[in-house]
Amino acid sequence: MEPILKLQQQQKMMMTPQLQQSIEILQYNTFELEEFLYEQQLENPLIELQTPTFQERILSNPYSSTVPSDLYAKIAEPNLRDELNQLATLTFIGEDLQIVQTVIQYLDDKGYSPAKLRQISAQQHDHAIQLLQQIGPPGIGARSLQECLLLQIDNNDNDLHYLIQQGLPLLAERKFQELQKALQLSKDQLADCIHRLQQLTPVPCTMNQEHETLYITPDIIVYREDGTLQFSLNDGTLPTVHLQNSYQNIHSFLPKSEQQYVKQHFKQFNWLIHSLQQRRQTIIQIMSVVLAHQEPFFMHGPAFLKPLTLQDVATQIDMHVSTVSRAIRNKYLQTPVGTYLWKDLFSSKLDNMQAQHSQTSILEMIKKIINAENKQKPLSDQKIAEILASTHHIQIARRTISKYREELGIQAASKRKQL
Repeated sequence: MEPILKLQQQQKMMMTPQLQQSIEILQYNTFELEEFLYEQQLENPLIELQTPTFQERILSNPYSSTVPSDLYAKIAEPNLRDELNQLATLTFIGEDLQIVQTVIQYLDDKGYSPAKLRQISAQQHDHAIQLLQQIGPPGIGARSLQECLLLQIDNNDNDLHYLIQQGLPLLAERKFQELQKALQLSKDQLADCIHRLQQLTPVPCTMNQEHETLYITPDIIVYREDGTLQFSLNDGTLPTVHLQNSYQNIHSFLPKSEQQYVKQHFKQFNWLIHSLQQRRQTIIQIMSVVLAHQEPFFMHGPAFLKPLTLQDVATQIDMHVSTVSRAIRNKYLQTPVGTYLWKDLFSSKLDNMQAQHSQTSILEMIKKIINAENKQKPLSDQKIAEILASTHHIQIARRTISKYREELGIQAASKRKQL
C-alpha cells in the first residue's frame, strides 16, 4: 500500500491565553477578582489601579450591610490547651500541677483523656481529672462518654446517674418501657430524667484547633425598592483599572525593541478591560433571569424556590451552559431572606401530577412535615410520601423520601421517637 499525501481542512477552537484569562476572570468572585487585579498590576507596568476610599466603599452600595473586604476581620479562638496550662499553673502546685499538666498534654481533639497514661498511675489519673473540673469545661479529661456525662451531673441525682451508667443502650433504641421498668420511674419522671440528660454535652471542648470566623463578601445584592425586587453588583470595593498616564507621552520616544514590549502590555491591558466588562455583563444577564424566575424565593424564602436549571438560563439568554456554570461559581447573593450561594438557586425539576417543584422546595416541605409531627409517634417515610401526595399533589416514592431525609440530616422515625 503506497503512502498518500492528502490535504484536509478542519475547524478547531484554540484556547488562547487571552481567552483562558477571560474564562478565569468570569469564574472569580469579588474577593478573588480583587486579588487578581493587584497581581496584574505587578505584572503589567501599564496598569494603574485606583483603590476606592473608605467612604466610596461604604457608599458604593447602600443596600449592602457588609463591611469592605479589606476591613474584614478573621477572629481566631484561643488555643484551649494553652489556656488550661496557664490556669493550672495559677491554681495548683507540686504533684497536683504535674499530673494535671500531664493529662492536659494528652487530651484529644474533643477534650478526652486516653484510657491509660503510662506517665502517671490510674489513681493519679482519676485525681487529675477531678482537678481539671475546677479549671476547664465540665467533663474535660474523661476517658469515656459515660464518664464525661457523669462528671457533669450532681452526685445525688441517682436516677440520671443510673440512666447514664446502665440505660444509654436502651435509650438509643428508644425502648422507653424497659427504661421505666429498670429505673422504676413513671413516664413523666423518665421524661424529666431524659430532659436533664439532653442538657449535658458529649464533647467537653475542642482542643488545638483555631477556628476563624470568615465574613462573606456577597457578589450580588438583591433588595426591595418601591415594592419591586432589584439587584446590583457589589463591586464598589474593587479598584478601578486605568492606563498609566506616562504611556502616551513616552511610547513614541522609545526604541523599537522596547516599543514592541510596550505594545504587548498595552494589548494585555485592553484585553483585561474587555474581560472585566464582559464578566459584568454576563453576570447581569444571568441574574436578570434568576431574579424574574425566582421572585417568590426572594420574597418568602427557600420553600418557594422554583425549578431552574443552568440550561434553562443558557437557552433564555443565548449563552453556552458552561458559561453560566462558570459565572455562578463560588459567588454569594445577599437577599431579603438571607445570604445564599448563587448555585443554590438552581434546582432540578420533579414532575408531578399537577405541578412542578424544585428539589430544594421538596426538602423544605419534608422538613416542615417532620417538625410538625407528633414526636411520640413520628411519621414513617411512607406516611410523609402520602402527606405530600394528598396535600401538595407531589408523587414521590418512599425510598426517595428516605434519601431526602438523610440529606437533611434527619434520623428515621424509630430514632426520632420521644417519650
